[in-house]
Amino acid sequence: MALIPLIIAFSAITHTAHGHSSFVRIKTDGEWHKPLQYIRNKTSPYDELKFYESNFLYRYYNWPTYIIDRPESVRCGRDNMNHSQETEVLSVRAGETIEIAHQREEPSSWTDDMFYNCTDDRGSCFHIPGWAQDFIHPGPLLIHLSKVPNGQDIRTYDGSGEWVKIHTLGLTNPRYDQPLNWTLYRKDPPHLTFKIPAQTPPGQYLMRMDVIWSGATNEYIHIGDDGSLAQMYPTCAQLNIQSELKAEFPKGVKIPEIFQPLEPGKCMTTSWDMMNNLKLDENYTYPGGPLWNGEELVIDKPVVLE
Repeated sequence: MALIPLIIAFSAITHTAHGHSSFVRIKTDGEWHKPLQYIRNKTSPYDELKFYESNFLYRYYNWPTYIIDRPESVRCGRDNMNHSQETEVLSVRAGETIEIAHQREEPSSWTDDMFYNCTDDRGSCFHIPGWAQDFIHPGPLLIHLSKVPNGQDIRTYDGSGEWVKIHTLGLTNPRYDQPLNWTLYRKDPPHLTFKIPAQTPPGQYLMRMDVIWSGATNEYIHIGDDGSLAQMYPTCAQLNIQSELKAEFPKGVKIPEIFQPLEPGKCMTTSWDMMNNLKLDENYTYPGGPLWNGEELVIDKPVVLE
């Protein structure tokens, strides 16, 4: 835990560098909706009181979240339940394609030119010449769904139920003998599109959007042994999924429990070689549990080219 105050202090120094981001916008049926129209907002600054031995606990809007933060912060962003009542619910069809966009500025600094008339029909852009709306950390994009339990309403549901991963965007054409190519880790990342599985039963769901930058360990420099250096950037949308199916939603995982470090399949910590030399660990599995392809839950590992 001794590293945590240093991490937070470093974040304070880099706050004005626009280094981090949050998913704040959704596109359906060819239309970009207003920023935060269906996505729970976050409180900024917010005091992450749990487990810390530091007098500096405040985090700002786009600062990373760690697995030792409050569980609700890991699930859907800092103080998200304080904003759930004011968040609209988006009706989508099972099988529908969704696109999401992120923003590296805080809402207090947002201007129309950060979201409207962006090139290539992107949902966000950067208004400062020379800056890009990119992702500066190597790591995967993860999308999860959590079905609101019977008898509850999405505006009061805190995400403490089960989560099912429906999409991962990770490595592009990975090989063991070549440097890793994280699909998001570039100046002009691809459009972030995915489908709600057509087999999804009807109901209210939280949709969690996150990019994870893992920590690393080695035998000489023990960084992140408790997973403290693994960074997350979660936000959640409130959905009403329409479907004619009567099937059960598959059994999911718990958040934050699925993100514990140093356990097979949870992969919040990588080897030093993978993080710094970009050489793929042979046993690497994308974090967040198994992936549901609409038919079954499968182990979510990179498909390595020979």
